[in-house]
Amino acid sequence: MACHKRTSGRASAQGFSVVELMVSMALGIMLSAVFVTTYLSAKRNALYDEQLARMQESGRYAMRLLSRELTMAGFYAGVPSVSRIVSVAVAGDCSEQGWALDAENSLEFINDYSGNSVPVSQNSTVLTCLDGNAIQLNTDVLAIKRTASEASLRRGDIVDRFAVSAAEAWYLRVALDGLADWVKLRPIDLHDLSMASPSYSYWEAVSKIFFIRSYSSSPGDGIPTLCMEILAGDRMTSRCLIEGVEDLQFEFGIDTDADGVPNQYKRAPTGEEMQHAVIAKIYILLRSISAISNYKNHNSYALGQKIVLPRHDVYLRWVISSSALLRNRLQPLDWSS
Repeated sequence: MACHKRTSGRASAQGFSVVELMVSMALGIMLSAVFVTTYLSAKRNALYDEQLARMQESGRYAMRLLSRELTMAGFYAGVPSVSRIVSVAVAGDCSEQGWALDAENSLEFINDYSGNSVPVSQNSTVLTCLDGNAIQLNTDVLAIKRTASEASLRRGDIVDRFAVSAAEAWYLRVALDGLADWVKLRPIDLHDLSMASPSYSYWEAVSKIFFIRSYSSSPGDGIPTLCMEILAGDRMTSRCLIEGVEDLQFEFGIDTDADGVPNQYKRAPTGEEMQHAVIAKIYILLRSISAISNYKNHNSYALGQKIVLPRHDVYLRWVISSSALLRNRLQPLDWSS
């Protein structure tokens, strides 16, 4: 008879050894670590790119806004001499001196705000509408006054098709002979005035103060934000514009010989020197809204003559700069007066 060799069932069912299991687990952990590291790196790079793109977009918008405001500073409906415009104090003005509708000082600023409870401009104007405790320390504050670039009502013709609001606003009323005065009315009433007073033009008043607030939506959120106080009807109203603006600096080109060309640039010109400023240099320091993990910012940044020292934190930063011509300051000036 043939003999049949029986195979052991225990041998056929034998699994991985302890060594094999440990090797498999080690490989699995290594692969998982590679996958996690790759994922976190990709996520960090995506956040880096997103925050950088956001800073660049915000910086360009802020620069366009400030450049235009500086270019328009002191424009009052083309009236040849603002001394013919009598100042009027509005109920919720930003100063006891009737600041908002005072055309004589259309451009004011505070260099490197030092933390006074009430901000004071280089003209010694006490800007009571600003909360000094909310302004980012060592940043500049810029005040602009002008009229709109286009008349809402020009000699009987409605120019601004959006002038339908029932809220009151201030307008510079300009007669054919160039005489001008401030009047308060509702934009919706301009339609009636177009027939009642065809010899007048009406230009809306614009008074703004730009500053960096140390927070965005609530104190303590730590997001520096470009904000402004703006004349709305009979009061100054606070509005915030762009998050992530950490520093704002200006340098002004002073024309000392009345030829329309700056002879020197100053970070802190006096009130008299500001009357002869013909160009402004603008420097904006942007900061990312979100922190970047495993990132340390040890860079310093030059904002014109000011150097911002390294913060050694986890935020991206980017500097943008430009110049704005102060067009309404280019007329010949008499320095002997």
